[in-house]
Amino acid sequence: MMLVSLPENQLDSILNSLQAQTSFFGTLAPLIDITATPGNNRRIKIQPTCLESEIAAMNVLVTGGSGRIGRYVVRDLVAAGHVVTNADLAPTPGLPGGFLRVDLTDAGDVYQALAYTQSQAVIHLGAWANAGIVPDTRTFGDNARGAYNVFQACADLGIQRIVNASSAQVYGFAKAAPLYAPVDEDHPLRPCNSYALAKVVGEQTADYFVQQFGLTILSFRFMGVRMPGEIAGEIAAMAADPASGAWLLWTRTDARDAALACRLAIEAAEVPAGPYNITGAQVVLDQPAAELVATHFGASTKLHDLPDHVSPLSTARAQAAFGYRPRYVWNQRQRHPENEPETE
Repeated sequence: MMLVSLPENQLDSILNSLQAQTSFFGTLAPLIDITATPGNNRRIKIQPTCLESEIAAMNVLVTGGSGRIGRYVVRDLVAAGHVVTNADLAPTPGLPGGFLRVDLTDAGDVYQALAYTQSQAVIHLGAWANAGIVPDTRTFGDNARGAYNVFQACADLGIQRIVNASSAQVYGFAKAAPLYAPVDEDHPLRPCNSYALAKVVGEQTADYFVQQFGLTILSFRFMGVRMPGEIAGEIAAMAADPASGAWLLWTRTDARDAALACRLAIEAAEVPAGPYNITGAQVVLDQPAAELVATHFGASTKLHDLPDHVSPLSTARAQAAFGYRPRYVWNQRQRHPENEPETE
């Protein structure tokens, strides 16, 4: 606890400034006690531990916050005390936080959204979610342009920390086996559709802004992210036909864990820029991971240390950089429904 005595007029000036920031002052009010002292002074008493935790809250813009990953990211950030705005083409009913209708291919929209929300960090998820939704020229063009617009606006407005949604599709496992397993971020990139190609370009664009403008951009190569209600059915289908799970390495990522990774990455005091694999902790089938890789990829994939049911896509870099550890391990015997209490 800290006690500070200030002249009345000086203290009033400070409190008026805080009150102008309504949400901030509303959070601080229970932590501040003001009492009169001799000499026309007043004393302000602050509980520093609580104050420091509240000041750590950030204004965060989530592009694509209405999407499969985005809605979980928004909820997770709001629950952690951040001030969140979802920048998307349409809102999701019942989603907490603010909403702005933003076309990411319009640089003016992006600048205005970031300036209006006074964003301190950005989680860039907004994009066409796969090839085949719109013609390939739009999939590639819109996704690449949206990423550039976000990064350029952040550079110009002084926003340093960005999570950029890439995809494990950059590795090309839908058409070619991994060269080795577990797969780390140094594995060659082999995009095999317009969506994956745009993600490669997005990562290269991120690298440019890191090198030229000093931004910290983490490109998350998400793999197999699903909402909790979708995963059990996919596991059952995969158990009936294990070969169908090979292109996502028999792994599913609970969207709540994807959201956790995003939050940890922007909350970390310091974190290296660059690509990060983000996926579930284990394969979802009963067979050990090494057995699945050997059976379905054969000699095409060189096996390194892949114990038990550990996912063939390594998240060791994310764990070391910002403490990512998936909380929801799905398999043929474990389920984690939407209303399950959060685990540590």
